[in-house]
Amino acid sequence: MGNADLQAKLAAILDAFPAKSALHAVDLTTGEVVASLRAETRVVSASTIKVALLFCALEDVMAGKLALDTHISIAPEDFREDTRVFEPEYRQDGCSLWEMLYWMIVLSDNTATNAVISTLGYEHINAYCARLGLENTACQRKMLDWTAVREGRNNYTSALDQFRLYEMLYRGEILSEELRAVAADFLSRVRSFDELQRYIPDAVTVWHKPGGLDHLTHDAGVFFLKGRPYFLGVFTWDGPSLDGQPEQARLIGRVSRLVYDFMKEKRA
Repeated sequence: MGNADLQAKLAAILDAFPAKSALHAVDLTTGEVVASLRAETRVVSASTIKVALLFCALEDVMAGKLALDTHISIAPEDFREDTRVFEPEYRQDGCSLWEMLYWMIVLSDNTATNAVISTLGYEHINAYCARLGLENTACQRKMLDWTAVREGRNNYTSALDQFRLYEMLYRGEILSEELRAVAADFLSRVRSFDELQRYIPDAVTVWHKPGGLDHLTHDAGVFFLKGRPYFLGVFTWDGPSLDGQPEQARLIGRVSRLVYDFMKEKRA
């Protein structure tokens, strides 16, 4: 099966599903775009925005503005009831920047994320994204801030912007070697396997960060398939799934398995 055949299969699956969608897949060995559908479309990011936040914070560490052992406090307005880390009577005094970033990525903790946004500031975050050339990525609100959403402020990204983030990390184009290792470690330990890895039976390292809200499910990252590493980002929105429901995650899983099998054949 060639690239055109894969693209046609992916388009048929995505376009038949009752959701809007975008996809970008790149062979990182050759730089070849394997498949791409609406990759420049700006979408509400959900938790995929946290990758840009991670890189921005680590950039500040590299510049000496912060340190990984800097204590990060949590303002009362940054707490979210869905936290599984900063629960009542536990750790509410905050923690180190390293640990805050860990929980933001690995467990996708929204309280940790809000503390990171408060530490960095919107203007700084968005200036950083602009410097990286992320044309469709912006941070305009805290996690689960529905008042901001009603007021027209949201967080955004695109499949192509997510590719640029992961490619820069993969190729060593951002951060120091030590801080790239921190980012890679966190992204490889994400405790979510419901989307890109849903139907992958093999033991393969993946750097990724999914995101989900009502009617929106995304996942993007790098598969370290031996001999043929690749990036895949699949974004679905305006779909049938409430947060935590599986229909859109299953769709991403089907698409991901097709790309995975295609890349395994290319490796062979």
